[in-house]
Amino acid sequence: MNELARPSSIRSWSRAPWLAVGAVCLGAMMAQIDSSIVTLAYPTLQRHFRVSLGAVTWVGLAYLLTVVGTLVAFGRFSDMFGRKLIYVYGFVVFLLGSVLCGLAPNLWVLVASRVVQALGGAMIQANSVAIVVLVLPVASRTKGLGFQAAAQALGLAIGPTLGGLILGVASWRWLFFVNVPVGLVALGAAALFIPRSRNLSEPRPMDWSGTASMMISIIGLFIALSFASTFGWLSPLIVGGFAVALVVGAWFVRHERRAPEPLISPELLHTRKIRRGLGAASLSYLALFGLLLTVPFLIERGLLKSTPVAGLVLLALPLTIGLVAPFAVKVTRRVGARATAVIAGCFAAGGTGFVALGASSLVLLAVGLAIAGVGFGLLNTVNNATVMSGVPVEQAAVGSAMLNTTRGIGTAFGIAAVGAVFTAFGGSSHLGHQVLVAFRLTVIPLAVVSLLAGLLTASVAQRRLRTAGVSS
Repeated sequence: MNELARPSSIRSWSRAPWLAVGAVCLGAMMAQIDSSIVTLAYPTLQRHFRVSLGAVTWVGLAYLLTVVGTLVAFGRFSDMFGRKLIYVYGFVVFLLGSVLCGLAPNLWVLVASRVVQALGGAMIQANSVAIVVLVLPVASRTKGLGFQAAAQALGLAIGPTLGGLILGVASWRWLFFVNVPVGLVALGAAALFIPRSRNLSEPRPMDWSGTASMMISIIGLFIALSFASTFGWLSPLIVGGFAVALVVGAWFVRHERRAPEPLISPELLHTRKIRRGLGAASLSYLALFGLLLTVPFLIERGLLKSTPVAGLVLLALPLTIGLVAPFAVKVTRRVGARATAVIAGCFAAGGTGFVALGASSLVLLAVGLAIAGVGFGLLNTVNNATVMSGVPVEQAAVGSAMLNTTRGIGTAFGIAAVGAVFTAFGGSSHLGHQVLVAFRLTVIPLAVVSLLAGLLTASVAQRRLRTAGVSS
C-alpha cells in the first residue's frame, strides 16, 4: 500500500513532469476508447447472447453508472491515501475487469465484469486531472490540462473506428482483450513516471452513508434518462427513477451539510467558481454528446449514406478537439482566460448552428463539426483549469472526480434527453426530409447550450488563469 518512488534518473530530469502528464494522457485515452468502443458491439452482442436490445444496453449502462457513482468516493480515498496509489491500482482492476469481460459466458456475467472494469476506470478518472495539476508548475498547468483533454478526445475518436475494425476481423471478445497490452503499458508508465503524492489530507472516517445515497440518486437519474424514450416520460418506472433521484439527492445534500466528515466538503460547492464551472462542464458535454448521437442518424437516415461515411464525417468533431485543446494555453496568454471562454462558447455555438443549417451537405456538416470542435477543445481546457483553481490542493482528487461526475451526468442528458427530443420530432422516421427537420429542431437548442457553457465559464474565470496546487 506504499507508493513506488520514481527511478532517480527520471526524478532528476527537467522534463520529468511531462512524462507524468504523458502517463495520465495514456490512461485518459484508454478510458475513452473503452467507453466508446463497445457502442458498435450492441447488435453483435444481441445476436450472440440472443437477448433484447434493452438488455444488451446494460453493457454500457453498467459501466457508466458505476464510474459516475464511485468517482467522488475514489477521489476522497486518493486525497487521503495517495493519488498515485489509487491511480496505479486502478489499472490493475481495469485489466482484471477487461479479461473477465472477454471471457464472459453470458450477458449478465459480462455486465458484472463491466462493473469491475468500471471500478478501475473510476480509480483512474478520479485522479487524472488532479495529477496533471499537481505535477506541473503553475505556468504550465493549463497546457497540461489541454493535452489531457486532447487525449480524451483522441480516445473518443479512435474507439468506434477501432471497434469496427476488430468486429470485422475477430470476435467481440477482442474488444476487451485489446485493453490488456495497452493497459500494461499504461500501468508501467504510471508506476515509473508519476511522482509519489504530496499534500495529502488527514485520513478520516469514510462517509459511507453519503457515498451510498449519492450512488442511489445518480442511478435513479440515469435509469430514468436512459429508458425514458423506451417506456415514456410519464411511465411509472421513469417517474419513479426521477423521484428517487430527487428525494435521495435532496437527502444527500442535507446529510453532507451535517455530516462530521462529508464525502464532498460543502465549502467546495459553496465556491461560485467551482459551482458554475461544474455546471458549464455538464452543459458542454450535453451539447457535445448530443451532436455525437444525432449526426450519425442524420447521415444514415436523412442523407442515406453508409455507416463508414457517417463515422468519417463525425471524426471531424473529436479530432478537432484533440488538435486544439493543447493550444488553449497560448490563446489564454494572448487574450486572457475570460475572453478565451467567450470565444470558445461562440465557436461551439456557431459550429453547432452551422451543423444544423448545413445538415443537407456532408461537406458543410464536417466544416460545422470542426468549428464546434475548436470551441469545445478550448472550452473544456479552460473550464477544467478554472474549476481546479478553486480546489484546495489537499482535495485535488475530489475536485477532479467532481469534474468527471458532472461530465458523466451531462453525457447522460446528451444521450437520453437529446435522443428523446430527436425521436419526438420524427428522428426515427424513414423519410429523409422528416429526419432532416427533426435534426435541425434538436440541434439548434444545443447551440444555445454551448454558448451558455462558455458564458458560465467566463463568468468565473480569472483574467490570468492560474490553477491551484503545488508542484510535486
